[in-house]
Amino acid sequence: MGKEDYLRVPITMPEEMFTYLETVSVKSKVSGGRKLANTAIVRACVMAMMDLEVDVNGVKDEEELRDRILQAQIKCNK
Repeated sequence: MGKEDYLRVPITMPEEMFTYLETVSVKSKVSGGRKLANTAIVRACVMAMMDLEVDVNGVKDEEELRDRILQAQIKCNK
């Protein structure tokens, strides 16, 4: 998929999350990889969620979605 196929999705997040994204980005570079764009990190998280086949039926908020993602990850590792 080329970048011309990408859709722009504006997102907002607390400063703590943004700082974490920046930390992940820099850590990848200083440990021998490349600096990752924040959008690449978010896309990778969405791809992981897709791979885990997270059950989102009836989810009402972020916290519940987070719990479902973690449950799917545990189930995948069994």
